[in-house]
This record gives sequence, C-alpha cells and structure tokens, in this order.
Amino acid sequence: MRILIKGGRVMDFESNTFLPRDILVHDEIIEGIATHLSPEQADQVVEAGGLYISPGFIDAHVHLREPGGEHKETIETGTRACAAGGFTHVFSMPNTSPSPDSPDHLRDLFERIKKSACIKVTPIASVTRGIQGEELVDLKALSKEAIAGFSDDGHPVTAVDFVYEVLLNSIETRKPLITHSEDLSTFTVGAVNRGALSEHFGVDGIPNEAEANMVRRDVGILEETSGHLHICHVSAAETVDIIREAKLKGLKLTCEVTPHHFSLTEEVLYEKGSQAKVNPPLRTRRDVDRIIRGIQEGTVDIIATDHAPHDQASKAVGIEAAAYGFSGAELAFSLGYTYLVKPRHIDLMTLLRLMSYNPAKIFGLEGEGEIKEGYSANLTLLDLKASYRVEAAGFISKGKNTPFEGSILHGRVKGTMYQGRWVHEEE
Repeated sequence: MRILIKGGRVMDFESNTFLPRDILVHDEIIEGIATHLSPEQADQVVEAGGLYISPGFIDAHVHLREPGGEHKETIETGTRACAAGGFTHVFSMPNTSPSPDSPDHLRDLFERIKKSACIKVTPIASVTRGIQGEELVDLKALSKEAIAGFSDDGHPVTAVDFVYEVLLNSIETRKPLITHSEDLSTFTVGAVNRGALSEHFGVDGIPNEAEANMVRRDVGILEETSGHLHICHVSAAETVDIIREAKLKGLKLTCEVTPHHFSLTEEVLYEKGSQAKVNPPLRTRRDVDRIIRGIQEGTVDIIATDHAPHDQASKAVGIEAAAYGFSGAELAFSLGYTYLVKPRHIDLMTLLRLMSYNPAKIFGLEGEGEIKEGYSANLTLLDLKASYRVEAAGFISKGKNTPFEGSILHGRVKGTMYQGRWVHEEE
C-alpha cells in the first residue's frame, strides 16, 4: 500500500528548516520526498496542509507497568497513549514484576510486546536482580539481547562496583548505564522537595544534593572507566552544572529532562497535592530556569517523559504515602511547545531535535530520527494552531493522574504513523 501525505511542512535537519514537501510511503518505508508528488501514485492521500511533519518521537523513559502492574497500565494501553503523544519508539523501564533481569524474563517481555504494542518498544534491563540492589545481573548475557541499556530506575545503583561493571560493559556493547541519581543518605522518606514545601506538608523532603551528589559520584567513576553514562530526569540546578562541566572534559555523558521539570515548580503541589508528587520532585524556579538554560546551551540532550501511570487509589492518599509520578506521554509535545517554544526559549526545530533526532543518535537507532528516503515511515503530524484544555479523564493511558488537569496547552499531535501504519489519528 502507498500513502501520500501532501502539503505538509517537513522537518529537514540538514538545512535546519521546514520544507514544503509531499511524502510517499510504501509499506513500512519512506519511498519519496518531493515538492509535488502525484496522487495517482498512492492508494491513500492525506492532506497535511498547515501541519508540520516531524520524525516520530522517541521516548527513552516510559513505565509500561507490564508484567505485574497491569492495574496501572499495560503494554497495549501504554503504547497507544504514547502513539497519541506522537511517539513511535519508546524504551520501557524495568521496574516490573518480574524485572527484565534475565534472558528468560526478557524473552517473556518481548513476546508481550510483540502481541500488544502498537509502536516499537525497546526494554531497558535492570542492573540488579529484581532491582533489589544486591546481585548484579549477567551483563554479558543480557547485552546480547535487544535492550537499550541497564537501569534500576526508581532506585539508585548504590554499589560502586556495580556502576564500574556496567560502565565497563558499555564500552564494548554500547549498552549504557541509565541512572536514577539519588543519594539516599540525604533524606528518609522524601515525599517532596526539601524546603518551604516539605515544611508546609510536614514531611521529609528530597534536597537537591540527593541528585547532585550521586551524579557527581557517577561522573567520577565515568572518568576512570570511560563508557556511556546517561542521567535520567535531571531536576536540580546543581546537576546541570555538573553535567556541563563533565561534558567539557569530553566524557560520554548524556542526560534527559522531563516536561514537568521544565514547566512546573514545587508551588503547584499546594493546589494539586499528590497529583503532582513525582521523583525527583518538582523544584524551585531557580532549578526550572537552570534546566531551560541547560536546554538552550546544549547540556541537555533529550526530552523524555518518565510516563508513570498509576491507579487512582495510589494517589488518593496523603502526600507522604502517595505513589510517585503521573501520566506524561500524551501531553509531552504540547508541554514542550507551550513552555519552551511559545515563550521563545527555543525554536520548534530544537524541540523536535530533543524529541526525535537526538535520542536516535545517542542510542544508535538506525533508520529513525530523520525524514529521509529509505528510512522507516515513522512520522508525527503536528498542528501548531490547535489549543486544548487538559482533561485526564480522556487520556488513553489507564493512568488518569496529572498536575496539568485543566491547563490550556498549545500545539497538538494530529496523527502518528509507525512503519507506514496510522497508529493514532485525531478527528
């Protein structure tokens, strides 16, 4: 089957601009890109006048919950939610039950993905058995599998020896250590950001030092071992400074930020309470401003959602006991456009690089992250003129939790194509 997408403004990284082009898709591949392509060549014609066309987004950090947490999300509902957000490839975090800590557990996960996913899902294997922090997985055996890297996300890798081993392994295998950076000695329960907010709620807070201390430690190990270290969900101003300094030394260090960490400050918890509880926590205006500058200066490599859906009961409790996280995949582009592009912190091209081109290059995803003839037909159609009110009840994700409930956002995903098939279409 041939599909012709006509009249869109196509993202072109080589010229760093958007070009008026038609795109002809044949089965799973982009067959042609030209100024005017005849509708007679196609079985289906999609009019894209007024829309911008990006490579399919790539999210290096999602929680699909399956196996073990299907009451919160499944691979089927999670990938459909990601498709609605414009994503055509996501990396699934390993805090499942069981975790992907062995070839057998991974093979079971691959079968589930093959059966249920509507887009590409690449698992991240755990660093330790069951993410318990006690026994290192068989790195050699797991590195032979189609994984994106290793992480105990949700938990820091406290054992220095394990950090060394995974970084050394990454040199040859190109399977990076993907870290949740948190110095557990700096707090006890740690429900929210430490300071006025934690005092208001009468709970222990997570200080900036928790993140910065662990990143500083891991960067020191990276200097000794080489390899590839990727820092998840950067939230603190000090962390951005540490990463910038490390990059200036030429270390293979990459990092991600989430939409909620560049768009919200801790004050939103006064109104939203546990709906805005996340780890690392929402922090101060100073931290948000430093993250935005980190994006502008190139210290930040990618935007990842940390999509973390929960059932209502997990959030409908006090701030200390409530689960960390909320659903983020369906709003990610709109949040980036509303909070980064509209205020002119960055341009649209930069936002789309952070969501497609950069993750493809960092994680070696061939045939993705660009719109080129011969590449996979993974495309996201964007309407920049659209605005809408966030209503979590309408989320595709099982997780209906978000601190953005009722917010007006700008820019919307109108269609998502994965390997030549429409996996999401707005009416």
